[in-house]
Amino acid sequence: MTPPGAREKDACTSLSECRPSRPSRVVLRGLVREVAGILRRHWWVATLPAALLGAGADALVLLRHNLGGEIAVGVALALAFELYVGYAELVVAADRSDGPRPGVLTIFRRAAVVSPPLLVASVVAVSVPLAAAGLLVVPGLWLLTRWSLFAPAIVHERLAPRASLRRSADLVRGAFWAVAGSVTASVLIEHAVIHGTAHTADPALGSLALGLAGAALATMIVSPPAAFTISVVYERLARAA
Repeated sequence: MTPPGAREKDACTSLSECRPSRPSRVVLRGLVREVAGILRRHWWVATLPAALLGAGADALVLLRHNLGGEIAVGVALALAFELYVGYAELVVAADRSDGPRPGVLTIFRRAAVVSPPLLVASVVAVSVPLAAAGLLVVPGLWLLTRWSLFAPAIVHERLAPRASLRRSADLVRGAFWAVAGSVTASVLIEHAVIHGTAHTADPALGSLALGLAGAALATMIVSPPAAFTISVVYERLARAA
């Protein structure tokens, strides 16, 4: 008697229809549900650091008339943002693990190790495409999509910044529009909300405390889903590849 696995293997070697799922389906099928599940299981671990990022972005705007303070806070905020990116990747990795889950401080320590290469890569992968999008929208968004998976490549594969950009481009190839509609859209929404709230929360709410709270709340809402979307899409494409 032929084992079922052997029958399936024989069938797939004889039929041209037996191919892997299309990359777009690999990316999009059940993506929102999976990201929502990770958020539900780790909501406080994901949202509290994001709140600090939002408050920091608002503080940066308040210091815009003090050049030294603005530069210092800007550098600190850039490092903190990449720390959060690495942190979110490790939260997803812990969610996938069958073993004991590391504590929050352990995850932060591990994220701190990968923050410097994340910061270097983000200058090319995020800052340059966003600046280009301000002048020529299509090339900027194209670059942003091609390089959008650099962070998980650094965190999980321990790649250098330049190699992570190549890895991201390889993974995105064949699934460009699916990645653009999920990852790139998430990143653009996140940046728009964080920067928009940082510039408008204080005047709209009428006080510094409420402005900081509003910016923190907005970032809590948009940053964790965006970070987890990047992680899950990378995971799916890497597995499919």
